[in-house]
Amino acid sequence: MRKIAASLLRKVLYDQSGQILPWMAVGMTAFLGIAGLTIDVGNAYVVRGQLRNSTNAAALAAAGVVYNTSKTDNATAYATNYSSKASGDQNYNSRFGTVTTTVTPLCLNMLIGGSGCVASSSNADPTCLFVLCNAVRVTQTASVPTYFMKVFGYNSLTVSATATASMLSVAQPWNVAVVIDATGSMATNDSDCGGVTEFQCAMNGVQALLAAVNPCAGGASTCTTDTASLRVALFSFPNVSTDTVGDDSTNCAGTPTYEVYSLPLAGATSYSPPTYTQTTTTTTGSGKNSSSSKTTQTWTATYKIVDFSSDYYQPSASNGLNSKSALVQAVTGCMSPITQGSSGPGGLSGVSAGGITYYAGAIYAAQAALVAEQTAYPKAKNAIIFLSDGQANLVTTSDFPTTYTTTTTPQWGGTTTTTTIANSITSGSGYSALGGNGAGLYPDSVDECQQAIMAASAATAAGTTVYSVAYGSEQSGCTSGSGGTDTTLVAKGTYNVPVSLLTLTPCVAMEDIASTLDTFYSDYNQTGSGSTCQDASHEVTSLKGIFLSIAATFTTPRLLPNNAQ
Repeated sequence: MRKIAASLLRKVLYDQSGQILPWMAVGMTAFLGIAGLTIDVGNAYVVRGQLRNSTNAAALAAAGVVYNTSKTDNATAYATNYSSKASGDQNYNSRFGTVTTTVTPLCLNMLIGGSGCVASSSNADPTCLFVLCNAVRVTQTASVPTYFMKVFGYNSLTVSATATASMLSVAQPWNVAVVIDATGSMATNDSDCGGVTEFQCAMNGVQALLAAVNPCAGGASTCTTDTASLRVALFSFPNVSTDTVGDDSTNCAGTPTYEVYSLPLAGATSYSPPTYTQTTTTTTGSGKNSSSSKTTQTWTATYKIVDFSSDYYQPSASNGLNSKSALVQAVTGCMSPITQGSSGPGGLSGVSAGGITYYAGAIYAAQAALVAEQTAYPKAKNAIIFLSDGQANLVTTSDFPTTYTTTTTPQWGGTTTTTTIANSITSGSGYSALGGNGAGLYPDSVDECQQAIMAASAATAAGTTVYSVAYGSEQSGCTSGSGGTDTTLVAKGTYNVPVSLLTLTPCVAMEDIASTLDTFYSDYNQTGSGSTCQDASHEVTSLKGIFLSIAATFTTPRLLPNNAQ
């Protein structure tokens, strides 16, 4: 037996015939393992690259909506729609296996020119300042199924990708006319906006918009109106005397003189302030002893406070704005609302402009200016941002009399003096004084909310995007004439449900001024307003957040470094 065993051992050790087969079996197992590892790992790298593209798309899609919500719901919905998470998503791929998507709204200091992103007790996401997020970060993790590595116990490989994006980027070509309510009601303090006046709260929103968007290409050495993509002009209502409009924009030295409302021509292709003539006739004494004198005064009044400009942006400044810009000076303190008793026509007494609201003319004026600006810059689109509470209390033509008379008799006897002041518009194509025809046809002193809707609808029809910002809009404050027989009714009503003229409210008027429901915003938390005017398309309710949301629509989203702070 020993000899037989030794002989077999020698054959195994020294006989080389057929040795390749077992070694090939062992080698092939190793080679197949390596090949399988290469294929599975290579597939995982391919999936990672595709997942990175999907994650970028999800972050870019969600970037704009972070301004519209204090929660992650809206951003998550948009990000998920462009993610690879599940069948039906825009970038779903069955090769990715199980994918989890995490969406985190952020407040990045680099986008607001300083360190202002702190936690807020009312904010679900402590990285956002006062529930205002300005960026979003999306992370996707995929468990990629393996093919060959299952032999070694590895059923899947995990890969992930992260992308950070923001809408605050270089502007697209836009001409923007911002129209702000400057009537007396805006002088009321709003504790929901830090205790400042409603007018200052509105101006803070405009500042946020200006600081959010670079009007010129990144890296440009200079930014002029001609080289900029975004040009912004500021309008207000009522009119301001052109002699004192500088008090609202550059010198901040006094209070501007508010004037009779002027009525720009509907469909005008340019805007120029009208010229008023005021003739004052003074008669002293009576009969043969009387004497008369006549004086004539002319002046102009304008809705436009600052013309289209692009010099407002300065990211190195603490507020992100250029303090030398007339537009910046207007919105950071120069401009003020009307106070009751402000002088009327020509700066003379006789008409109190405080509190009277009629805004159809301001919309027509802004649209006319935009048409001219688009002619100069044909590649730019036009937009109006209109902010008001929506109340219009111009009820009769006596609010703006064309003629008024005062009589003065000395207390201790003497000569009686009678002064008659007559106002008229002597130049300015298409301008006229307010009428009283009772049909609501522009211009008229009744159905003023309806006329504003018509003005905005005309702007929309001409290609202008009209953003309407309702600020504490109440449920009453739109008058109507002639028992509701106005044939010009165009109101769509809340969420496009038709309403009658007699039930038209400031909230519905502001909604219908917007081009679409997507361009209607509402801050219904204004102190004391009791407003229930809510916006169904956006969750953001603060004026600053609303203006940031609007600013985002003038840009395209961009990717940021994932370590951005």
